[in-house]
Amino acid sequence: MRQYMGASPLPAMDRRLGATEAIYHLLDKLYCLNFVVFAEVNGAFELGAINRALQAVQRQKPLLRTRIATIHGEPFFSAVDMADAPLVAQALPLRNWRTKLAAQLHDPFEGEAPLARFFWFEGNAASGGKSVAAMAFHHVIADGKSGTALLLEVLRRAAGEDIAMQLQAAHPHAQDLDPITRAGALAGAVKRLRFWMGQGKSALLMPQQLPGYDTRLRPARTIKAIPYTLPPKTGAALQAACRVHATTVHGALGAAQILAINSEFDAPAARRLALNSLADLRGVLGGNLGSDDLGLYIATLITVHSVAVEPDFWHLARDIKAQLTRVMARGDANLIHGVYPKDAVLGSVSLNAEQVQVAVNLAPASTMLTNIGKVESITLKNGTRIRSVAFMVSPPPQHPICVTVAGYAGSLHLNLLYDQSKMDDTQAARIGNTLTGFIEMAATGG
Repeated sequence: MRQYMGASPLPAMDRRLGATEAIYHLLDKLYCLNFVVFAEVNGAFELGAINRALQAVQRQKPLLRTRIATIHGEPFFSAVDMADAPLVAQALPLRNWRTKLAAQLHDPFEGEAPLARFFWFEGNAASGGKSVAAMAFHHVIADGKSGTALLLEVLRRAAGEDIAMQLQAAHPHAQDLDPITRAGALAGAVKRLRFWMGQGKSALLMPQQLPGYDTRLRPARTIKAIPYTLPPKTGAALQAACRVHATTVHGALGAAQILAINSEFDAPAARRLALNSLADLRGVLGGNLGSDDLGLYIATLITVHSVAVEPDFWHLARDIKAQLTRVMARGDANLIHGVYPKDAVLGSVSLNAEQVQVAVNLAPASTMLTNIGKVESITLKNGTRIRSVAFMVSPPPQHPICVTVAGYAGSLHLNLLYDQSKMDDTQAARIGNTLTGFIEMAATGG
């Protein structure tokens, strides 16, 4: 974490949105792009302790003390006082908690502050002592990795752990931390040209879309999530199989997702299918960023894959790993968000958003997979046990499904998200069952 070394007042986030943040902000005007992180817990918390923990993290993180303002037609972060926009817990009954959280995916913040919400779904004896802690975020201020880290810090503080107060600096955006900006004008231009030529070649491969799926934006959306949990035994077996076959867990998950979509076609055939993976850029950006640095530091990377009439699961998993590794190694993953017009901004925000969505739709047809990797298990000071950690994100309309993955305590927690106005529950469940079936076969060698 980059710490704030100055004296009071608290570091404030007052700056123009970067390209990645601006794209997410603009698209949020067309369809809500919230995401939620949540933890199932066994144990009790006092609401007052949770609110004191929320006050501490809000004090630490400048992005929890900001709103989005339009200045001269452009989006800016504008600092707010904690007293005027406190981050406080909303206590709700545990019943139907998943449905209530999914509703947060299409409940926009619309200029409010803070740009995060906290929910405590209180259980009782009938629930076996289980409760759920959750946070919803406007995507411009966080990603899955940093949002999860924040939720766990709140729980640790609320459980009585003595965590030193470390004020986070008001970080620059991802583009200002990109090494390409320091490569010099010519070198940077060459790298950008090569990157966009590569993107053009991917588009020319013309991967196929899920049969019958309508990629157009509809006026109203109803996002639903189907949860899946792969137990520690399956998770360990999958990791071992990935090592044997020289790939990653993400590669295997992506292969399962592509083959699940491939199974939805009427007849077996050789075809091209694409995967949209959300990649964490903290390892390639400057600034010594860690998962506790709240912010939007991700890139959407599309890889296109040839699927044979009789697909080879592990060949596909290795191809996903290889393509993603090449992009990350080149250090140009952040360039995908350069589509945003940096200087010339149209007068109408809605028109600008529609133009960005048009550009997004030019990308190869794909489904989305976002994997925050392994979340370290923690034991809370008050004896409360965290049973699971997971997250959900609102899928953009061009993607039939979005699968989110988090590993915790050896288990893999997946959520398959889709828009009920564009896909029926039966098909979504079929795709999810096929996807998890491929994962289990890969883990067991079947």
